[in-house]
Amino acid sequence: MSEQEPQASAEQAPAERPARHGPPVADAPQVLDARGQASAKLLAQAAGTNAIDSGGGHDVPWVRVAPEHLLAVAGRLREGAFGAEMLHLIAAVDYTERIEVNYFFLSATKGHKGQVKVDVPPEAPTLPSLTGLWTAAGWFERETHDLFGVVFEGNPDLSPLLLYEGFEGHPGLRSYPFNDYQEW
Repeated sequence: MSEQEPQASAEQAPAERPARHGPPVADAPQVLDARGQASAKLLAQAAGTNAIDSGGGHDVPWVRVAPEHLLAVAGRLREGAFGAEMLHLIAAVDYTERIEVNYFFLSATKGHKGQVKVDVPPEAPTLPSLTGLWTAAGWFERETHDLFGVVFEGNPDLSPLLLYEGFEGHPGLRSYPFNDYQEW
């Protein structure tokens, strides 16, 4: 190091990120590309009058349906023009007042992607199982049951997948106490 280069002193602290002040930032608008718009039309057909809400971004449209219509809509996605050969993923989100369960569908042969959202109350989170349509639903439903406590009626095996037998609670829920431990 040459003598002309400034040396950092031990007293200088790294710059801290300033706190954000002001109004909340609005979400970016959800915009579907051409492929997403084509998939959205087929997703809307499958949901029919059962659609509560819809949207999407990039090439993945979504539709929200009531729990009692999930099985019918999923069946139409599989057997209809959408042609969903694959249930790609089931993911859940705890919004405290509701648990949103998201189903991601894929048609590899037709190039369609789509998402179905279903809201269940946290006091009694129950949905019909999709294991009769996609065998892979069994694993995803077990994971969602482990982490969020959602009961999938008709799933032949809701035994723990990620947690051990006898584990108390559902660690995916916001109400789960992560800091109940004693320091040594």
